[in-house]
Amino acid sequence: MPTKTYLPTAIVVIVLIFLGVIIMQAYVPIRAGHRGVVLRFGAAEKAVLTPGLHFIVPFVETVHSMPVAIQQQTFREEAASKDLQTVTTHVAVNFSVDSTYCSWVYRHIGNINALVVNIITPAVNNIAKAVTAHYNAQDLVIERDKVRDRIDQQITSTLAPYHLTVEAVNITNFAFSPEYSQAIENKQVAQQKALQATYVLQRIKVNAQQMVVQAQARAQAEITLAKADQTAQALRGKTLTPELLMLAAVRKWDGRLPRYAGAGAFPVVPLKGLGSSPAVKPKAAH
Repeated sequence: MPTKTYLPTAIVVIVLIFLGVIIMQAYVPIRAGHRGVVLRFGAAEKAVLTPGLHFIVPFVETVHSMPVAIQQQTFREEAASKDLQTVTTHVAVNFSVDSTYCSWVYRHIGNINALVVNIITPAVNNIAKAVTAHYNAQDLVIERDKVRDRIDQQITSTLAPYHLTVEAVNITNFAFSPEYSQAIENKQVAQQKALQATYVLQRIKVNAQQMVVQAQARAQAEITLAKADQTAQALRGKTLTPELLMLAAVRKWDGRLPRYAGAGAFPVVPLKGLGSSPAVKPKAAH
């Protein structure tokens, strides 16, 4: 009778396994950064489970884990600017689900993927198009912060009714058509060349001005020297009177009378070296 002997044991094992499955179904862990939406026969209850281990009714209740931490989604939208240039705007949106309204979000929208596809993506794309249309292509780059702020404000107000909190909005890039990008590059090259030409011209002007100033300084110096020379000549002319010349000749005379060179001739006193040698006293006559 071995069959009768092992039958109660098999039943016990099956019961234990069934109880184990029930126990495993009865306890649900909720990770940090998530909330648990309790579903009773597939319908979302208002109760929201916080992170930790929770007990539910097996086979009657299930739990959907809804992330409430900050998440980032990047969007790429092509639109026309005010001057009818094609602009591709790359927008990064950081958002989070209000943990208090996780059950409401799940009941009305669905899980996080449905939230991104059905609510956030259309809102961001429409707002990016609308804001881009108010600016010329060049102004989008120059006034990037202002454009971002306008997009941020509109996205925040649009997603608020869905209990979504917008943490930050960033414009990661503006991409233009190849023709417009080439035109911008050509313009920048032309501006650089114009700046370089202006710099060269300014340098030439400065060098020319320096040469003029130097020439004027040299001319002024020559005029000053000429005037000083004229003044010195005039002073020497006033100083060398006949009396001074005679006195210098007497001081230069060595006391010997020169010979006469004919009747009626006068003695000649040598004037060479006047004023440069000390006076020599005349010798006594022998």
